[in-house]
Amino acid sequence: MLIIAFFRKRPKKKVGIATGIGFMTILIAGSILPPAEETANSKEKIAVDSKKEDDEKKEKASKDEVAKKVAAEKADIENKKQAAEKKKKEQLNVKGTVKATAGKGKIQVEIDTNIPDGSLLEVSLIDGNLNHKSGFVKVKDGIAETSFDIPADWKPAHFAANAMFRFNLDEHPQPEDIKNIYGETGNKMTGDLASENQLGGKNAVFETVTVPYPSVEAVKTEQDKSFNQAIAEMKELGGGIILDVKPRQGNWDIVNVVISDAWYYSPDHEKERFVDQIGELVMNLVNNSGKYEDLVSVYFVDSYGSDLATPRILGGWKLKK
Repeated sequence: MLIIAFFRKRPKKKVGIATGIGFMTILIAGSILPPAEETANSKEKIAVDSKKEDDEKKEKASKDEVAKKVAAEKADIENKKQAAEKKKKEQLNVKGTVKATAGKGKIQVEIDTNIPDGSLLEVSLIDGNLNHKSGFVKVKDGIAETSFDIPADWKPAHFAANAMFRFNLDEHPQPEDIKNIYGETGNKMTGDLASENQLGGKNAVFETVTVPYPSVEAVKTEQDKSFNQAIAEMKELGGGIILDVKPRQGNWDIVNVVISDAWYYSPDHEKERFVDQIGELVMNLVNNSGKYEDLVSVYFVDSYGSDLATPRILGGWKLKK
């Protein structure tokens, strides 16, 4: 019986042992796990730290954005400043071209330039007969244009069209804002068109262009007429000494002046004076008539075509013995 009792009581001991082990586990776990209040505080701290970190990131991002904006604004200001300086430098270097076109009863002149709007240009026309027209016009959008009515009694001719950007005319002064750019007398002006004026400053003189008025054909007809009249007058004034003026070989680059036999009875000093005067006159007549625009060589010959005086390389004429 005792043996049986012993075996029956033994499992109860195991239960006690298991119970003890479970209790010990709870005690150990309880010692490891933080208290509920401490856990809540920790979670709250983590949340606060996370929010602080987010706020710092946002603040940094905002500062970076402001810094970028400020840098961009500074760069934009610097770029505009450089662009303004470049434009000012380009404006000081005056550039431009003149264009002239003939119409019915008028000539239109247009100047394309880099000088600022409001600048005042003097525009003028003159022909070979010294007929003259002039006026003043302001630049707008880089263009200055004007037209001149041509009187009906003016003969067909080549007109020279010219434009000037002037700082030396009291009756037609440049606006103050233009003077601020180029100086009171244009003294700040630069470039190939700049030319000194009597005030110690500078004017810009645009390259002259020519235009046939009213047409190329009409001008040629008038030039031929004028040339023939001039030759006729020369013969008449020569008292029969000049028999003819004609091309030597078909073109007017080389010209023969045909002289009468009176040449042979004149002293050398009269011959020299004669060829110097008539030679220069014929050269100018040929050039002005448009028959030949480069250097004209003038020979003096007798009625048989024999040379009496020939042009020298360096100018003047050599008498043939």
